[in-house]
Amino acid sequence: MTTSLQTLIPFAAAGILGLVYLWPAAQRLLARILPLRPGSPVMYLTVVLGLLLVAQQIGSQVTSQLPLTYGELLAQDIPFLMLAFVGVGIFIRRSPRETIARLGLTPPAARRWWLVAVLGIAVFLAVAFGIESLASVVAPEQQKKVTDVSNVLFSHFNNPGAIIFLGLLAAVVEETLFRGAMQPRLGILVTSILFAALHTQYAVSFATLEVLVLGLGLGWLRAQSGSTLPGMVTHAGYDIAVGLIPYVLK
Repeated sequence: MTTSLQTLIPFAAAGILGLVYLWPAAQRLLARILPLRPGSPVMYLTVVLGLLLVAQQIGSQVTSQLPLTYGELLAQDIPFLMLAFVGVGIFIRRSPRETIARLGLTPPAARRWWLVAVLGIAVFLAVAFGIESLASVVAPEQQKKVTDVSNVLFSHFNNPGAIIFLGLLAAVVEETLFRGAMQPRLGILVTSILFAALHTQYAVSFATLEVLVLGLGLGWLRAQSGSTLPGMVTHAGYDIAVGLIPYVLK
């Protein structure tokens, strides 16, 4: 099967599923599983965009051994940010101010929320170190493969400025979509599973477990603070630390 055909199939499947979702019975059936409102144009647009973004992620696995460029990274992440705003009904059911509040893009009431967020970075690093240490013992070949894939994918982001950019972009986009838009409707567990599924470049491995655990922690921060900002700080700090620690130790 050619590469172009392999990348086309996921988009064709997404298009077919989007058409099926037009059927009222299909909307009612899915509403029994997920908290979606049948007949809502906002929900339909969100589902279709979500299907297309999943197709994009699956299709990208065909060329996943090639390093990501800045343009490709932005092309992948900006649509997710747009999906978050569309999904909560900006300009349709909510004004921009109401949308920002719904996404949790406002400071928490607690004055020292930033302290909890910073402590979260240290906790996340400890958890990640523990899982990766276990993976190195239980499945060393799999762990090496995960490391090799990550090194290739992000080989262009090999200086402090690029690492900080990467960490900030991932934190803002992923926290706005998952903890901001999805979690209030789907809950912490389902959102964390979807968050882990997004990181498909790692396949199903201890890295998937690591992302799932981190997602649960970020979900807890969102639930406790009532804001997405603490999770953004923790997420960005963790990603930047993971990138800079090996760079500093070279």
